[in-house]
Amino acid sequence: MGASHAINSHEKAFSVVSERVWFAASTALKEGHGLCYNWDVGTATAADGRRGNHVELPTILNAPYFAGVADKVYAARTGGQFITINRPGSFCNVWSAVSNTIGTTLSTCEAGTGGNGAGFFGREGFQGKGSFTPLQTIDRSSTAGVCFGYLQEGPQSGLIEEVTPVDNSAIVLMVGGVSHLLAATLTNGDATFVLADGTFLGQKKGFHTVGTQTTNNVVITITSGQQNVDANTAYATWTTDTVAEETYVEWYGVSADGVWVEQLTLGGTIA
Repeated sequence: MGASHAINSHEKAFSVVSERVWFAASTALKEGHGLCYNWDVGTATAADGRRGNHVELPTILNAPYFAGVADKVYAARTGGQFITINRPGSFCNVWSAVSNTIGTTLSTCEAGTGGNGAGFFGREGFQGKGSFTPLQTIDRSSTAGVCFGYLQEGPQSGLIEEVTPVDNSAIVLMVGGVSHLLAATLTNGDATFVLADGTFLGQKKGFHTVGTQTTNNVVITITSGQQNVDANTAYATWTTDTVAEETYVEWYGVSADGVWVEQLTLGGTIA
């Protein structure tokens, strides 16, 4: 199905960019449920058109390939089904789990299941595909539901995730997008994560602490990092344990020549 911006009904009809795609899973979908392209289906060495028309629920692996949101409720169907999605650039409903204020707040599609749920629109991430500007004031923070607004275009946002750090253990986080760190009791040691080198120029990564880390900390190690304020100072680790601490980096350089450059840090300790 080709894209169309036409408004051919009542003046309050949504203006959407629609696409017919295959959803292979057997699960039900809510109206506004976020979905990503199945970018690695098939054999990696073969050209495969399914990578542009097969969709799946967001995970930390497909998060850089946001496709759009389900245009309506779809009941569970064994073996998968054809569905229609509203692509970035649409004025449509998303399935929201936050409080929305018309024209002033931002929410981003969630990857994984650590927060509200894969495909829900939750906390703020980077702008671009996968993020949403509400054009309706409605509080969905207690009970998730639809919210009308603009599904952003632009570069891929990388989505968001909500992760509970693990006591005295390495944790798995997305390579891009924004990772929101929930409260945790770290009695025996730090929770740790190593941010590998970026894979393309302009790649972004953010870490935001939304819950207190008790006793010990979350320690983020940056494989190749540089503090933005001083080109001669390495950015090797960021340690956080308090609500509202956050740090954001961007990959500058091509392939092995690159470095994660600090864009903003609020709280926490850089070393």
